[in-house]
Amino acid sequence: MNIIEKLIPMKYKRIRPGTKRTPKYITIHETDNTDKGATASVHANLLYNGNSERVASWHYTVDESSIYQSVPDDEVAWHAGDGSNGTGNHYSIGVEICVNSDGDFTKAKENAAWLVNDLMNKHNISISAVVQHHHWSGKDCPHNIRGEGWDHFVELIKSVGARDSSPPIYDKNADYHRLLKVISPMLQGEDVKRVQKRLQSKQIDGIYGLKTKQDVKDWQRVHDEQGNVAKSGKGLVVDGIVGPKTWKALFR
Repeated sequence: MNIIEKLIPMKYKRIRPGTKRTPKYITIHETDNTDKGATASVHANLLYNGNSERVASWHYTVDESSIYQSVPDDEVAWHAGDGSNGTGNHYSIGVEICVNSDGDFTKAKENAAWLVNDLMNKHNISISAVVQHHHWSGKDCPHNIRGEGWDHFVELIKSVGARDSSPPIYDKNADYHRLLKVISPMLQGEDVKRVQKRLQSKQIDGIYGLKTKQDVKDWQRVHDEQGNVAKSGKGLVVDGIVGPKTWKALFR
């Protein structure tokens, strides 16, 4: 699942104060906007344009097909309803799930569960610190998830974690068709983490960005197709792409 970054411009201080912090919680919301077409991109655009409707902001908006990020994880956003000094606002990542009537809410929840699991791993946040908006302010939010039973959503998050924690099986005789390329939005996942660990990258975050691309290039430059230091001084094709040859050389 790709995360599309559309950060609120810093000029909108009222909804993006820029206050740095280390996130300790993840707060789940629903947009409460059932209008047709009220997708993640629409809500992201609302924030990107300064949210003239009210002083409110959040980090991510999720629908059945996309995830938009509006505020960096390490910055305060105004979503928890517990005041300017509240723990929810200051120390939690706000995730809004779309409830537009023409959307697929079940799929949106699945995508949100994937995002939450990813954020938990990235910031070392436990499942007990994944909370409802209701936890901070008493508001009946996320309304539909609360109606279905909060435990069901928690189990959905756990099920994503269980799937992601199982390492993929690589058959040495298989056709290595996976091509890990730098794309926009950037490719993410467990395969990327495996590459980063093998390269001993400084940042092991599962995101195949420019730093990881450079690490791959540096490795390709000095290693041959057997994964050994190239005696001739000429290694693999230096393109920053983990194709079949580079993959085999990395994980022989």
